[in-house]
Amino acid sequence: MNLISPRFICGNRGDIASRYGILNTLQRGGAVVSAVFACRVAHLPQALQRSVLPYGPMYNIWPRRQGIQALRRASAVIWTGGLDLQDDSSLLKLVHTLLVFASYRLLGLRILVALQGAGPLTTPLGRWLAARILRLTNLVLVRDRGSHDLLRNMLPDGRLRLASDGIFLPGFPERGDPFELPSGIEALCAAEGRPVIGLNIRLWFHFANTVIPYRFRRGRFRKRAQARMEVFLSAITTIVTELRRRKNARIVLVSMYEPGVESWEDDAPLLQQIKDRFAEDSEVVLLTDDLPVLDLCALIARFDLMIGTRLHSTLIALRGGVPAIHLAYTLKGHDIYADLGLSDWAFGIDQATFTPQAVVATAERILSDPQRFNHVRALVGPIVATNERALQDALRCLNRRLPGTSQETDQ
Repeated sequence: MNLISPRFICGNRGDIASRYGILNTLQRGGAVVSAVFACRVAHLPQALQRSVLPYGPMYNIWPRRQGIQALRRASAVIWTGGLDLQDDSSLLKLVHTLLVFASYRLLGLRILVALQGAGPLTTPLGRWLAARILRLTNLVLVRDRGSHDLLRNMLPDGRLRLASDGIFLPGFPERGDPFELPSGIEALCAAEGRPVIGLNIRLWFHFANTVIPYRFRRGRFRKRAQARMEVFLSAITTIVTELRRRKNARIVLVSMYEPGVESWEDDAPLLQQIKDRFAEDSEVVLLTDDLPVLDLCALIARFDLMIGTRLHSTLIALRGGVPAIHLAYTLKGHDIYADLGLSDWAFGIDQATFTPQAVVATAERILSDPQRFNHVRALVGPIVATNERALQDALRCLNRRLPGTSQETDQ
């Protein structure tokens, strides 16, 4: 079966990492991935770098000529990772997904949605659009039980399966691996016996159930978020201050967007505001390097702890064997952490904003546990193995043109 991967991903390091895991696992398992639409060759496993195609206009809704030719030669679409079935950012995202899926079906392509999340779907129109999208698919692997519960009434015929995020697959650096990093990056983790803590924050409180996406009305939506983000940044400042005072920790500020790609999505301006509050403290470091996906994962795997608002900043840490506290801005974070048995390490963004000392206390408790890395490894190892089997089984199922059984769906 000839697979093609057309989902638009630009700058989002979490989605890039998830796609890397999925495509790497499929390729290593013998699947034929003939083409991948991507912004940069370095986003892909080396074996697939000759298969890169440029995106077309309107987020690849209309691929360029060579992309259309590749779609016509393919037999199935592998729609990788991320979160498209949701309506809190914009209904237009659902409309876009519906249109591209409909175009793939017109070309005779089967569609495997691989290890995506779903939700929230809070509007009648959002739920209607999501149901229409699901009807166009052949098989859907969701990455958490909350997404599965949300979608199973929309796709009740056995095409829905429960799995895990694409980051929980083979091929990523783990703590202790001899992965070579550039010397300046490696030096970030040389803190002479003191803990090194990664920190990620993102813009939030700006999403709304509107038709027009945020990126087209940035000024209005940033203004909407400004007051609550100021309070959140003050809480983050408290967390950094306390971890510097109590643990003498080095704090590495990590954006989950590649620098200079999509400035309105980049976490770096917010992280710069945090760094500005610690301008005289050389142990609070803003990472500005444009690291390849595996280098970023290897760096995070060298941290002693990760505290992250973007979900994938924490999932990459856990995949690398590093404890991670998630400051969850939507239900998807709580759902995934509940599936992992790590609910105690997840805080709602409002909870973190108004009780930052609770985050500090949890960080201290984790750092004081000498078995913390072993605990994470023991948790993640079986998930990686199970997730790899689920992906390979889904591909075999798609190849037979058969949906999964209800028993498999409820695994």
